[in-house]
Amino acid sequence: MFEKFTQKAIEIVTQAQEEALKFGHSQICSEHLLLALYIQTKGVQAKILGFDKVERSKLIEEVNFSIGAKINPSVPHSVTFSQSARNILDETLTIAKKYSSRFILPQHIALALFSSKNSGSYKVIKKFDLDEEKIISNLTRLLDKNKKDDFEHPESAEESTNPTLQNINNFFKEKNVEEILNNAASKLSTCGYEILGTEQILQSILENENYDVTKFLEEKGITKELFLEKLNGISSRSAEFENSEKQVIFTPNAFKAMILAIDSAKELGSVEIKPEHILLGMIKSKEGIAYNILKDIIKDTSVFEEKLTKEITGKTPEMLSILRLAKEEANNINRKYIGTEMLLLGILAHGTGIGAIALHKLGITLKDARYEVEKLVGYGSEPNEENVEYTPRAKKALECAYEIAKSHNKTKIMSENLLYAITRQKECLAMKVLEALGTDVLEIKYGIRKELEAN
Repeated sequence: MFEKFTQKAIEIVTQAQEEALKFGHSQICSEHLLLALYIQTKGVQAKILGFDKVERSKLIEEVNFSIGAKINPSVPHSVTFSQSARNILDETLTIAKKYSSRFILPQHIALALFSSKNSGSYKVIKKFDLDEEKIISNLTRLLDKNKKDDFEHPESAEESTNPTLQNINNFFKEKNVEEILNNAASKLSTCGYEILGTEQILQSILENENYDVTKFLEEKGITKELFLEKLNGISSRSAEFENSEKQVIFTPNAFKAMILAIDSAKELGSVEIKPEHILLGMIKSKEGIAYNILKDIIKDTSVFEEKLTKEITGKTPEMLSILRLAKEEANNINRKYIGTEMLLLGILAHGTGIGAIALHKLGITLKDARYEVEKLVGYGSEPNEENVEYTPRAKKALECAYEIAKSHNKTKIMSENLLYAITRQKECLAMKVLEALGTDVLEIKYGIRKELEAN
């Protein structure tokens, strides 16, 4: 249960335990929770609950009287929760769910205490002439204000600059890509076409026996001979021009497959575009002649995609784990967007990368970060059944991480590359979370550099 409590809510429960021990009581009762809430609540929150009109000594006296035990100097070996305290804590979960919060806040505990008319804590509250109806109204108004059912992600409204397209020329200079495309282009004259399609690209891959992915395809029964047999049986090239508005040097679907190849390489943490990524791009595009032939041979393309991904990665690379965890974090709070804040949670959830270690040493924990993220994006009221999407800022961060890793001659994109990329976007939600948790760009960069030197 307590993994859902924020740090301040946990402090209230801990304070209740301490108060029970001070009284010499063997159980934590609802009255102890009330006293702990009183002690831990300050300023405006105390006024909202009417605690500014309650004397501490008088409250302690009423709590002790209500429980029916005198202060006993002997300390129990352990204290457990009474049934009334359990009921209060269970009610906080119901209230949090009602107000679309994944975490238990002090306000949820307060509302449970002021609403539990059969508890000992409520009887104590009645002794102080507090206007509980007004207090409950103020609490519900406060929780309603924090409820964000119609939330639109701030980063989703930004214009996407499509960094992938900006760097497409560099992509074509990749050694493996250039080799494949040159070979594919040489086939155009023999088939009477001027525009390169997915079929020529895949044929080029299959003809090179030195590629690991060619061997993988042969194991799955996809040989160059079978592919050509299927290709020769196709009389129309219309599948290459679906959803096309203009012609380019590539067919629209070949270009789409190349873009997806770049994205696949980044998601799998690679700074080198390999034939495997191009094949994966074709499968993900779900369009084009090459895809149609592959589907005809292998039938279930989703299973094939999964096996191909495993073949490429071997053990799960750090970047892929981070992105999967980021998607889980978005799904956990029913949000369809992965913004920079979800990428940050993914780094922290992965835990073992240099990015996470640097943040941990700055006192940044996953639990605290989750709380700050929810304050920014809220908790959706309905389960997210759609595929999550990256915000433009998140895409920019991934592209920047790719470029950082490449500029340092790395073969893989690592968590520190992504975290460093996040610091370059000072207005992103991830930086707002980190600043709320007491750190800044300079500390993060220094922390990363220190960890890299140590490793």
